[in-house]
Amino acid sequence: MLPRSQRLNLKKDFKWVTAGGKVVDTKFLKLFIRIGENINPRIGIALSSKNFKKAHERNRAKRLVSQAFQSTIYHLPSTINIVALPKTGILGVKSGDVLMDLEEGLKSEKII
Repeated sequence: MLPRSQRLNLKKDFKWVTAGGKVVDTKFLKLFIRIGENINPRIGIALSSKNFKKAHERNRAKRLVSQAFQSTIYHLPSTINIVALPKTGILGVKSGDVLMDLEEGLKSEKII
């Protein structure tokens, strides 16, 4: 899990990023990206019980996304804010596939 200083924690922060952010759509994730005035990159993961019916599915999806971001967080610019929305297809893949998908999406937008 990411340290508290590198997470988006408040509902208003999630809304701020999603309202004015750039949208990057990958195979397993939908990313909202917005530049702010923070000193560390901040990541938020939002899940819906509508898409992930069971708690263990939500936990697995959140864990896979969190592990992918832990590997790439040091390559991100320090003022970036990202909200990640996992898609239902994420449950059938391994963490390495999610990491490659995330890196491809960020490279396509020239973020890393």
